[in-house]
Amino acid sequence: MAAELPSEIYASPIEAVKLARLGVERDRVVLRPAFFRQSGGAYGARAEAWCPLRDHDAPQAECSCGFYAVPDLAELWRLGVHEPDLAVVRVELAGRIIEHAHGYRAATQIVREVQLHGTCARCGRPAVTLRQGHFGGLLPSCAGCAHRGMDLATASESLGAPVRLLAGEQRSPRRRRLAFVLAQMLVPVLLLLTAGLIAGATRSGVPVTFGQLAIVAWLMTGTVTLDPIARRLDIGTAEALRLRRRWSPLVAAVTVACDFALTVGVIALWGVFRG
Repeated sequence: MAAELPSEIYASPIEAVKLARLGVERDRVVLRPAFFRQSGGAYGARAEAWCPLRDHDAPQAECSCGFYAVPDLAELWRLGVHEPDLAVVRVELAGRIIEHAHGYRAATQIVREVQLHGTCARCGRPAVTLRQGHFGGLLPSCAGCAHRGMDLATASESLGAPVRLLAGEQRSPRRRRLAFVLAQMLVPVLLLLTAGLIAGATRSGVPVTFGQLAIVAWLMTGTVTLDPIARRLDIGTAEALRLRRRWSPLVAAVTVACDFALTVGVIALWGVFRG
């Protein structure tokens, strides 16, 4: 009777998918891990896994090393595939492969195709090229936003695997996008105004403190609170993420300015009342 092979060894390559970020390092297009991992690093179209933490061949069952991938697109939805700067990468896994609850860890990875969102990561218009973002990242871009751009053919040749743009979701009307952005600002401003009115009526600074804590809670639970607003306005998940990312600095600046003005106002009123 032939001996059974261990469950982590396969005789042929396994087709799988994963998320990654496209970038440029040392004038070469590379792929980077979608999420930070201590043992993760940039890789090309064909790569062999290695473990920077321990002296052993990757992957090993007792370690987290190896190339991660999942069997199909359904498993990617729980990982944040709607992020505008994430790419869906189709790969073949070979060598030593360990199967876990949601996918695989492999020793050898061959990239067959890189698929990027078909909408501009900045403005949401249809993407036609790539632009270099912060830290050498490559993002889908329209012609108008493509400063320091790179066409798909150049990216594909440099990486050694096809890079293409997927069909993007339909852009929402301007009034809906504006309403969504204003909603991000309106809630913290209303919280501060309410806290200020209560502070003035009670002649106490305690309501302002609670108002500031409420704003922190709002900012920390943005996904939970803003997603229903996006659905009500019929704004797609990817576009809602793009709008939040693009306008979050302005939202934070307006909130901080209103908070500063309210604090100064309460202190001034408190001095008048005490005088």
